[in-house]
Amino acid sequence: MIIFVPFMKNCLSFILVSIVSVFMLTSCGGFGKVQRSTDAEYKYKMAKEYFANEKWLNCAVIGQSILQSFRGTEKGEEILYMVCKSYVNNEDYPVARTYIKSYIKSFPRGNHIEEECFDLAYCYYKESPNVKLDQEPTEAAIEALEDFVGKYPTTEKGGLAKEMLIEMKEKLAEQQLNNVKLYYDLGDYRGNNYLSAIITARNAKKKFPDSRYCEDYSFYILKSYYSQADESVESKQYDRFVDAKDECYSFRKEYPSSKYTKEVESIQHKIDRYFERHKN
Repeated sequence: MIIFVPFMKNCLSFILVSIVSVFMLTSCGGFGKVQRSTDAEYKYKMAKEYFANEKWLNCAVIGQSILQSFRGTEKGEEILYMVCKSYVNNEDYPVARTYIKSYIKSFPRGNHIEEECFDLAYCYYKESPNVKLDQEPTEAAIEALEDFVGKYPTTEKGGLAKEMLIEMKEKLAEQQLNNVKLYYDLGDYRGNNYLSAIITARNAKKKFPDSRYCEDYSFYILKSYYSQADESVESKQYDRFVDAKDECYSFRKEYPSSKYTKEVESIQHKIDRYFERHKN
């Protein structure tokens, strides 16, 4: 039945009628009929049909209802796989992870084990939050991706997993850089935050040696050494300016064409002026 609704008139009525129609179809026939059925084989057949037609939620609901009926069988593995993939494709990653872990535990040598190991990492990857938030899902994604790459380094999805792994590590590296900047901006407020910036940046360089933020870490190490020296009491300045000078030399040697060249030259000039004033 086709309902004609005049343009911009009775829109609300049309939406309500549509909702009611969908509800009646799902409850009185179609999917509702499949749900109410007690025939496991029939439900298995319909779950496969829903899966083939990309009706992910329908497939997941029906598949879940017959998992126990086919437990320990080849069909049971296939049903659990379809439930896993349906939730992944429906972007319900937390629920997908639960079923994927069940698949990996139940079928460690299953027909879809490689795909499900990747999907587990993919779920964590998709749950990875903004860099300003807690990165527990990101760390879980890194662990799962490293596990996948270790087991399947040369497979089709091995290359994609490596790219995802780099992206997740860079997110953690960026978060550490933000922490370094925060310590630097705090300066000597309630303690020597410059020292905290230096320690955090050095640790980050060790943890993420291939990160694109390594140059930034090094710059903030240098900048923190200089600011710490410049703001110190006179009795501590000389030794701290020596440290800043050494760090300036190391930075320019490591990054001769740095994006921070002008700022580093300015710091170098200020350090030189200090030593000129304190020749004796």
